[in-house]
Amino acid sequence: MSQQTGSNLTDQVTIITGASGGIGLACAKRLLNQHHKVVLVDINPEKLASAVEELVTIAPPEQILSLVLSVCDENDMAAMASKTVAHFGRIDNLIACAGILRVGEDLKTIWQTSLEEWRAVIETNLTGTFLSNRAVIPAMIEQKQGDIINISSVSGRQGRPFDGPYCASKFGIIGLSESLSEEVSAWGVRVQTILPDAIDTPLWNQNGPSVPKPTYALPPERVAEFISYLLSLPRDTFLLNPVLMAFKSRKKRTKIK
Repeated sequence: MSQQTGSNLTDQVTIITGASGGIGLACAKRLLNQHHKVVLVDINPEKLASAVEELVTIAPPEQILSLVLSVCDENDMAAMASKTVAHFGRIDNLIACAGILRVGEDLKTIWQTSLEEWRAVIETNLTGTFLSNRAVIPAMIEQKQGDIINISSVSGRQGRPFDGPYCASKFGIIGLSESLSEEVSAWGVRVQTILPDAIDTPLWNQNGPSVPKPTYALPPERVAEFISYLLSLPRDTFLLNPVLMAFKSRKKRTKIK
């Protein structure tokens, strides 16, 4: 089995959920360039196929396995783990990127939020993280090594108005990750959570005109770089809930149009 020491990230098997765009696709590109084998998981077959078409231009097809699966489905997540092990022989890393901001285009107060809307966000963001994490743990314990990177948000540290379900889901991811980290560290499995501020992804384009866009946002490639850094840390080191924000005085900032 490959060993993760310092910057040695080659020949690892990495599962990425929400892999068809945004942070997930950026991670896939970066890690393929570092000679990872990647398992792309997404619920949207058309977007996933488009992502694969793009990725095979930078890496051999045999480094890529794509799976149309839902992070909200227990059986799908079990299949994700079993198919990865059957295809590549192991699971070194999981990057849990699948998530949604809200249902519909408009901001809502808690009392305007329907149970259906609440459940959709919690199921995708929090339950999806739980199910994907749970699915890969047995393989990582058997290997006595593994890395899990979960994506929370600055809204998982401080709530914001009109996005109650999203904030609740991201707070929950932090608690879930910290609990899991305590449970699996004895087997050499490391669980880290990152808290990005606004990211320039297509999710912002799904909002209606009543939702203000951030003036500046991190490009997803910067988040992918940071995730790659977390995977490269020595095995006895981890970062506790780091926050990633756009440094507004830098020329490389991305301005949301």
